[in-house]
Amino acid sequence: MPGFAFQLRAICTLLAVQAALGSLRTFNFTVHSAQRSPDGYFREVYVINGQQPGPMIEVDEGDDVEVFVRNELPVSTTIHWHGILQRGTPDMDGVPGVTQHQIPPGGNFTYRFSVKDEYGFYWYHSHFRAYYNDAIRGPLMIRPAPSRRRPFEDMAASRVEREQLLQAERDAVSILLNDWTHDLSDTIFSRYLETGAFPNCVDSILANGLGRVECLPKYMLDAGPGLGLTDEVNATHHNPTATMATSVMQMPTMARRMEDPADDNPHGQMSMPPMSTTNPSESTMSTTGGMTMPSSDTMGESDTMGESMRLGPRGCMPPMMFRQGYDINSLPSETCVNTTSQQLVVNANVSQGWLALNLVNSGAVSNLKVSLDSHSMHVYAADGLYVTLQEVKVLEIALGQRYSVMIKLDQPAGNYYLRFATYPNGDMQQVLEGQAIVSYNTTGNDTQDISVDPMSVWMLTNGSATQGANELVESRLAPFEGNRPPTTVADVTRFFNINQTGIVTWVVDQYPYTEPTIPIIYGNRSDGWNSNTTLHLPTNSTVDIVMNVANSSMDTMGHPMHLHGHKFWVLGSGSGSFPYQSVAEAPSSLINLDDPPYRDTANLPPSGWLAIRYITDNPGAWILHCHIQWHIVSGMALVLVEGEDQLDSLIRQGNNSDPTTPAISGTAPSYIANFFGILVALGTVLNALVVFS
Repeated sequence: MPGFAFQLRAICTLLAVQAALGSLRTFNFTVHSAQRSPDGYFREVYVINGQQPGPMIEVDEGDDVEVFVRNELPVSTTIHWHGILQRGTPDMDGVPGVTQHQIPPGGNFTYRFSVKDEYGFYWYHSHFRAYYNDAIRGPLMIRPAPSRRRPFEDMAASRVEREQLLQAERDAVSILLNDWTHDLSDTIFSRYLETGAFPNCVDSILANGLGRVECLPKYMLDAGPGLGLTDEVNATHHNPTATMATSVMQMPTMARRMEDPADDNPHGQMSMPPMSTTNPSESTMSTTGGMTMPSSDTMGESDTMGESMRLGPRGCMPPMMFRQGYDINSLPSETCVNTTSQQLVVNANVSQGWLALNLVNSGAVSNLKVSLDSHSMHVYAADGLYVTLQEVKVLEIALGQRYSVMIKLDQPAGNYYLRFATYPNGDMQQVLEGQAIVSYNTTGNDTQDISVDPMSVWMLTNGSATQGANELVESRLAPFEGNRPPTTVADVTRFFNINQTGIVTWVVDQYPYTEPTIPIIYGNRSDGWNSNTTLHLPTNSTVDIVMNVANSSMDTMGHPMHLHGHKFWVLGSGSGSFPYQSVAEAPSSLINLDDPPYRDTANLPPSGWLAIRYITDNPGAWILHCHIQWHIVSGMALVLVEGEDQLDSLIRQGNNSDPTTPAISGTAPSYIANFFGILVALGTVLNALVVFS
C-alpha cells in the first residue's frame, strides 16, 4: 500500500507541523478566601486553588495558553499576566476598566493568549485594587526554544559543564519575593484614604509564601534607617560602583545582626506607644534627596535629627504626612513579635555543579536587595529576556522586575542564607530583612545548621552592600543578541511629570487615573476613551517617553514604572530634571542608543528622570503605571492606545457579547482542548499505521 502509506505520512507531517507551532496549555483557577499564617501570624488571605503563591504556569515558547478563572471571593478581581505582550489579544491583559470588566464574586473569565516568540520568567497577579497584596499572585515560566542561544553557555569550560548549565536552567527554582502585612489590603487602603498616612510599613518578607517576623534589636532601631553608618556608606546603594571607606568595616558585624540580640530584646517583642506631633493638622512636607522630612514649622524645639530618625518596632520611620485632623495617634500602635515559622529551603544538587534561580519582586511597596552568602550570582536574564552576563554579589530588584541568575555550587557542604532586604527609599523608610535557605551537599539535610561567615555576607540589614560586594548595574544589562532600538529621531515624544499632587493623590501626568465603567478597549463606547488619562498614539511609530519627578511633588521618591503590552528600551536615567526638549538633543553620555536594556519595568530615580523608547506595533490599550500598589490605586497611571482602528477586530466576545456588562456565570471551555487532543490521538494512530504498513 505505498500510495496509502504516502498519504498517511503526509497527514502525519501536517500534524507534526501543527505540534511545532505550539500546543494548547489549559489551566483552571479558583480564587477563594482562606486562613493562612505564612509568617507565623494567622490572617485571611486570597489564594488560587488553595495555594500561596498560586500555581506555577509552565509552558513552552510558541504555546497557546488558556486559563479559566472562577472568582469565589467576596470581592471582584482580575488576573494580569505581567510582561506578556498579548499580541493579537489586547483584551486578555487583565486590567479592569482598560481591557476587561472586573470578574465579580461568583463570576468567571477565560483568558486565552499566545506566547509565540516569547520566553523566560514572568508572573501573574490580580490587577484590581490592591488584592494581589492578599496573595493573588503566582509564577509563569515560558521555557525557551532549544534553538535559542543562552548567555551562560560562554561560562562553560567543557561540553559537560555546558550541559550542566542547560540542565540547571531547565531545573531553575522560581521564587516569588514579596513584602507581607498582617492586615487585608482593603483595611490598609481604607486607613490610608482616611488618614493620609502612607502605608509603607510591612510585617515581613516572604519567599514563595514562607517567612517569619524578625524584629530588629534596639540598637538598630535607635540608629535609624542608615544603621548609624556614614552618609558615604549609605550612598553606596544608590551608586553600585562606589566603594566603602575602610573605616566602615568596623560596622558590618553589627549591621549584619550576627550576634544574639537577646540583651536588647529579651522577650522577642517590641511595641511603641503612639507618638504625638507638634501640629497634627499640618500636611505640608518638604523633601530632601527623595527622602521625606518634616518642614521646619512642624518640628518641635526639642526635636533632634537623631530622635526623628529612630525606627519603630517594625523597623519603620513613622509617617510624617497626614490629612488635616489626623496624626500618628490616629494609627494603630505599632508592635513587633518574633515568629519561628518555616522558611523556604532550596535544595541544590551539588553534583550538577550549578543552581539557577528565577527571582521576582512581587511585593506591594518594597524594593528589595538580594544576596546569597558566600556565592556570586551570574545574571543571565532580566524581565524574561536573555542579557549580557553580569556577575554580582548584591542584586537590586524593583517591584515587578524579574531576574534569572546562575550560581556555581563551589562552596563547602552546608546551608547558606539567601537574604532579601528592603532599603530606605523615599516614603519606604523601613529596615527589614528576610531569608530563605540554599541547602546543598549536607548530611541528613539539616537546615537548622546555617553556614555564616561574616566576611562572606555581602549585604547589611538595610540592603547596603558591604565593602567589595559588587551590585547590579542595570544600565549594563544589554540584550544578549542584538535588539537595538531605532536610532532615528522619535516620531512622538511625550514628557510626563510624576507628581504627588495631594495627600492621597499620585499622577503620571497632571491628572489622577480612575477606572472607567466600560473598558477602554471597547473604543468610544467607553467612558474612558476620551479621558485626560487616555492618550492616543499613531501606529507603527517610534515613541519616546521621558518621565520626570516633578519639583512640585509633595514627595520626590523614585518609582518602578511598568508598561503593559510592550518591552521598551531604557535609554537613560539620572538625577534632576531632564534638561532637553527631546532625546535627540541629549548627548551620548546621557542617552544610550547602542545597546540599552530592554525591559517592561524600570526604575525612575528619586528626584530624577527616566527615558524609554518603544514602537507602537501592538494594537491595544496599554496601561503605564507605578508598581507601588498604593500609588496606582491613588491615581498614578495612564493608558496609551495604539492601533485603535484594529481594536474591534481583535476583541474576542467569547466571555461576554455585551461590552457594557460583565459576565456572571459559565463553565470552563474545553472544545479547543478536546479538538487538539483528538488531533494528537489521531496523529498517534496514523503514525502506528505508517509503521505497520
